[in-house]
Amino acid sequence: MECPKCKGMMMLERFSDFFLVFYAWKCINCGAIIDRTISSNRRKSLAARDSQAVGTR
Repeated sequence: MECPKCKGMMMLERFSDFFLVFYAWKCINCGAIIDRTISSNRRKSLAARDSQAVGTR
């Protein structure tokens, strides 16, 4: 997978806290982390921005 921020290589990494264990992609160059929640929120944000741009034309 390619990092959307720096185009570097991303590796799947295991993250955990006291109650939750999850996996996410982490860039080995810049340290950016992308998980399912981040990806979903970005898609929603881009869709909202695109719908606003269409509405203002």
